[in-house]
This record gives sequence, structure tokens and C-alpha cells, in this order.
Amino acid sequence: MPFRFEWRDPGKRAICYIAEGDWNWKDYHQAVRASAFTLMSAEGRVDSVIDLRGSARSGLPAGAAAHLRSFGRKTQARLSGRAAVIGMPALDVEGIYDGVLETADGQVRFLESEADLDALLTEWAADPPEC
Repeated sequence: MPFRFEWRDPGKRAICYIAEGDWNWKDYHQAVRASAFTLMSAEGRVDSVIDLRGSARSGLPAGAAAHLRSFGRKTQARLSGRAAVIGMPALDVEGIYDGVLETADGQVRFLESEADLDALLTEWAADPPEC
């Protein structure tokens, strides 16, 4: 499966969608839909992490500008609208400023390292959105 998902932490505050090998947007969206039942087991709002470090692609599939905004979409009641992306290839997308893309439901943050991701998730855990 080109995308899989798992909890990022035991407290179920973040779910991680992990790219493995060659993938396309359909693969990503299938993983998001499949995670719906898993998300129901969380007690509070859940932040999303999209980990592209295992991708075999040199760039993102076509349509990146539209699909990047879907990373922060609240497709399930438990999702917070906050998403962090790690391992994204360099891409110039209109609307991304200083590594942040504001969306209709929240925001997507683009991070360089695992340390940056850990720091952001710690920050978000200290400021959970209301259910």
C-alpha cells in the first residue's frame, strides 16, 4: 500500500499518513478515508502528519496546489484542521508563505526535520482545539 496510517502518539492526538514507494493522490485520499474508523477512537481533536520521507517520487504528483490544501481539511469530525508535512520536495505553490499554507479549515505547516515536527506537535498539544 503506497500510503499507510498510524497513531503518532499513544494519546491519539496526531495521526500520521506515511508514504511508501511510488504513490499518487488517490492513494493518499484512500488512506485518509480508511482512517475514519481509527479516528473515532480518539477522545479529542486529532492533528494530521503527512510523512513523505518514504516516497520514491522525486516530486509530487500533478495537481499538488489543490491537493496540498486537502491535508488540513476536516474530512472527519475528530480532525482539527491542523496538518504538518515532513519530507516534501521543494515546490513553489501559491499561498505557501514561510512554510505555512492557510486553508478553509485550518492550516498546513511544512517542516524540515523530525525535531521541527516534534516541537510543533508539542506546541499543538498544549493548545488543543475544542471538540
